[in-house]
Amino acid sequence: MEWNLKDGKLVNTFVFESQSALAQFITTIAHKADEINHHPDYKVSKAFTLEISLFTHDKKAVTELDYNLASFISGLV
Repeated sequence: MEWNLKDGKLVNTFVFESQSALAQFITTIAHKADEINHHPDYKVSKAFTLEISLFTHDKKAVTELDYNLASFISGLV
């Protein structure tokens, strides 16, 4: 799963077969994000497409925390 730098953020897009699969994916990420106190941005479109952006807001940069969460997310696919 390839993450790209876009507008200074790590970004990746995922497509799902159902809305419930997309929702379960977000829920799994949300549990991990809460655990590490990091909060990705999600954009859902056409009910089945999810774009995730990672950026450490308090550092105003992409940090190791973002890369670690990206790796966790990629491992879910």
